[in-house]
Amino acid sequence: MANNKKDQHDVAVAPQSRQLKPFPVQIPEVITSLAYKGGIGKTTLAEELAYVLKAIAVDFDWSKGGLTAGWGYKEEDRIGVPLVEAFANERTPNPLRGGARKPDLIPGHTSFVEYQPGAETVANHLHRWAYELKRRLVVDTHPDGCPATNGAMAAARVVVTPVVLHTREMRALEQLLSEASDYPLLLIPYMVPRTPSQWAINELARLSQEYEVPVGPMVGHYAWIPTRRRRVAICSEPVAKKQAEFVREIKQVAEAVLSYGK
Repeated sequence: MANNKKDQHDVAVAPQSRQLKPFPVQIPEVITSLAYKGGIGKTTLAEELAYVLKAIAVDFDWSKGGLTAGWGYKEEDRIGVPLVEAFANERTPNPLRGGARKPDLIPGHTSFVEYQPGAETVANHLHRWAYELKRRLVVDTHPDGCPATNGAMAAARVVVTPVVLHTREMRALEQLLSEASDYPLLLIPYMVPRTPSQWAINELARLSQEYEVPVGPMVGHYAWIPTRRRRVAICSEPVAKKQAEFVREIKQVAEAVLSYGK
């Protein structure tokens, strides 16, 4: 980072033990996108849900190829680290405006891996941000059991989990369910091929029943998504003909999120 910019490593996170003032129970909801394995659509799902639900996207995934970079934010061109500073200073960050075709964003940063606070602090701050911004939050998490991910799960009314019906991904899903089925999970079959494996379908049904976790609407496999370069939400208008079915499926997922537990 250039010398005229604030050094990200000079920012310290506030101690987790510090008590925040209480806030009302009725707050806009927090929705968390979670996966124990990368590359299965977690970030795309988070971005599209944030856009459709008119929520603020919050990026806790410090990977350079995540939601923040895809949105168009370049941390090397910016002064300061808004996400880290928001926790350190116990203040609500100002989201970046996405305009008509992108969700508003609280951007992530590669330094968040070092400066993420404890899970309880993360959960408390997410609730406060939603309350003070008067907006839903959709949090994209890093795909491991780090404190920020655990805090985002604890804060969420719904934890949306994309499920790819492949052997290794189903094993990762079973691990997640064995460790986190007490959270409000909603499994979304994702990147589903036209003829999915019957074994995988049966396995998903078994896991859903065994761990008492609901399965939501499916989203199909679209080969054009991974190579897409436009920095706008797929669900934003105008919707191209080839995108229409994906948009319809995402809107069904959004409806399932809103009706979860009701």
